[in-house]
Amino acid sequence: MKKAKVTLKIKGKKAIKAKTNSKGKAVFKIKKLTKKGTYKATVTFKANKYYNKVTKKVKIRVK
Repeated sequence: MKKAKVTLKIKGKKAIKAKTNSKGKAVFKIKKLTKKGTYKATVTFKANKYYNKVTKKVKIRVK
């Protein structure tokens, strides 16, 4: 789905927003994760008139 707005929320950090490209992929530019480790995050797509809301739990690993 192109041009869909998605939000990435990392525990203890401000939410980051992005839009999907023509292939349906979103790229989040995260600058505040500087320490190595694994972070838990939530990716959310708010509903529109065609699709329902979707929330997924993800892990982000910083090397």
